[in-house]
Amino acid sequence: MNIELFRPEPEHVPDLARICYEAFKVIHDRHGFPPDMPAPEVANQIVGLFVSRPDFYAVAARADGRLVGSNFLSLSDPIASVGPITVDPAFEGHGAGRALMRAVLDHASDRGLPQIRLLQDSFNTRSLSLYASFGFDLREPVGLLDLKPAATPDATVRPATEADLPTLDELTRRIYKCSRRGELTAALSHGWPPFVRESNGRKTGYFLPGFMGHGVAESEVDALALIGEAARHAPPGFALCFCPLRQGNFYRAALHAGHRLRKVMNLMTLGPYEPPEGIWMPSIGY
Repeated sequence: MNIELFRPEPEHVPDLARICYEAFKVIHDRHGFPPDMPAPEVANQIVGLFVSRPDFYAVAARADGRLVGSNFLSLSDPIASVGPITVDPAFEGHGAGRALMRAVLDHASDRGLPQIRLLQDSFNTRSLSLYASFGFDLREPVGLLDLKPAATPDATVRPATEADLPTLDELTRRIYKCSRRGELTAALSHGWPPFVRESNGRKTGYFLPGFMGHGVAESEVDALALIGEAARHAPPGFALCFCPLRQGNFYRAALHAGHRLRKVMNLMTLGPYEPPEGIWMPSIGY
């Protein structure tokens, strides 16, 4: 089968979104999990956003004139992240996924980005093998939590503003060992501010809910306050948090607070990796 790779345009979004939705639905149905994308409209919004944003690299695959899949690479910050990578279930096993993966890795190399990361569904052994074959190492088991809104408002947690960015970037560099300022700036510009916790005049953490969100905190108390308050304000489908399961105390405290584990994913990395220190909550990218 001859696979052609190309940069997708807005007119390709509906078909690529349909493939994205169907691919996630098939694999999640097979293993008894609710799909990450609950409706085709959600996939259309995500694929459309990634195709149009200048801080994402998009690549699509065509076989015999038919669209068969796509992949994306986030370029917002010095560490690049992969996904979602999806292939039409009818074309699985014909090399499209490998070609799409090679395309984004080559693009990262051309841009001089040595660190690339992703989150992978632990039940999807096919994708786990694909990423491992490209040199990705498994670093952390990560639980996807459905968040329970806090029973009462927390006055220590508020939406962040642009003035908070320097402090949030300092927190990220100290705890996460990298900068994610580009992501935070993009979230603010799209009207999707992270939540910041301020205690005794100090900012002690922040959290952006949803699959594309992430967060850091100086303590488990800070993190619990952030996710509980964020869940009170998150739109439908965004009351989500990724919790590294080796943060045992935080995970147990989250369960005790009523947050519930949906599934387990794997953080995988290519290139240099420095483990975070403190409480950290990755995104679907890293």
